[in-house]
Amino acid sequence: MASLQKYTVQEATNLKVYTGYSSVTITVDDDDTDNNGTDWTTSGDGRAKEVTIIPISGTAGDTIKVALKINGSWGDDITVKFDDFPMTISNLLIDQIRIESSGGTSTAEVFEVLSLH
Repeated sequence: MASLQKYTVQEATNLKVYTGYSSVTITVDDDDTDNNGTDWTTSGDGRAKEVTIIPISGTAGDTIKVALKINGSWGDDITVKFDDFPMTISNLLIDQIRIESSGGTSTAEVFEVLSLH
């Protein structure tokens, strides 16, 4: 009979083992004022070890800014085109993610963010 191995937090961190996952849909309007995202530390999921951002709908060529909060501090925005998604970010312990659009069209961008913890 097979059994599942349970890891302590330190073992999971050292071994890069994922102990859970979450998924959230983020909708961002093209008006330079939205800062939509998710905060895994307050939701109880813990820091994300890997994040995959998958585009659901949007306008090709729009500029998307992604910011990561690591150890309580926001880093610089990562600027990419909508066409460059999906994107996977790994090997970091991410507290929070923020997505912003400044494409200039009236169409909202929708992303699915899958995080492994």
